[in-house]
Parts: sequence; C-alpha cells; structure tokens
Amino acid sequence: MKRALLALLALGAGQAEAARPACVEPRDMRTLIAVALPNAVEGLAERCRSVLPADAFLPNEGSELAARYRREAPVDPARARRAIEAATGQDLSSFASDDTVINLARQFIGDQIEHHVPTRDCPTVDGMVALAAPLRGDAMVEVILLALEVAGPDQTKGLAVCAPKEEGPSR
Repeated sequence: MKRALLALLALGAGQAEAARPACVEPRDMRTLIAVALPNAVEGLAERCRSVLPADAFLPNEGSELAARYRREAPVDPARARRAIEAATGQDLSSFASDDTVINLARQFIGDQIEHHVPTRDCPTVDGMVALAAPLRGDAMVEVILLALEVAGPDQTKGLAVCAPKEEGPSR
C-alpha cells in the first residue's frame, strides 16, 4: 500500500511540474529539511554500509544520530504537510492524512538516496556526516538551508530556496 501511495505521489509530482513553484520559501524549506534529515541519515547509513570500513561513522552512529535529530528538530505534521504542498505545487488535502504525507515524503527521500548517491561517494559522505554530527538537529537544518541558499537554483535540482523578501525601510 505504501509503495502504491508513493508511486501516486511521484506521478502527481510529475504531472504538477508546471504548477511547482520556481522556489521554496525559506520557512517551508526549513520544515522540509527537518522532515527529511533523520531519514536521509538513515538512508545514507544503509546505502553506504557495504562499502565503508567497519569503524566508519554512518554504520556505527547513523541510527543514533537520526534519532537525536528527530528529538532535536521535531516537525509539526500539519506544518510539514503545508510545506510539502508548497514545494510540490499540489493540493494533497484529499489525498491522505498529514502523517501519511510525511511518511511518503520520508520514503521518497530514502528512495532518492538509494538511487542517486553513488557508493563511490560514501567515504566522503561518511566524513561529512561525522564532522557535522556534533551540531544540534535544528542547527544542522539551518546549515543545510544556508548551503542550499548559497548553491542557488542551478545546483539544487528543483529545491531552490526563494531569496528573502525585501523589507521596506525600518522606522
């Protein structure tokens, strides 16, 4: 059932490509990162387990790091659903519950890692995660958000962060 719902979400995402916004507001992107971060760590640990040395960080510490990120950067399900809808340009209100939409997004992240992270990159990824691991979950979300902002839309494959809105002169 979960695979069928995931396929339906991916199909809908492909059909809604024209409706997808050119960028995602920083607040929404922050929420999306918080949703994805623990699952991304777990997905990387699983993807890289077979090619990393026995003493590597991800296979040994990845599960605990993911659990810690879940505790330190909790996500409100309704807020996450709105962020997913904003990022995809889709109205998912009749599709499923907030928790189901979040779980589908998390499954999608795992599938993306499995299909798009070459195992030859695992030693580098392992080192990066190990270096970043001391950061709190909410701080790691901010680091990733800043990296996406700096990278810009040409480097983020559809995950461009909107520039901050200009505010008028302060008084």
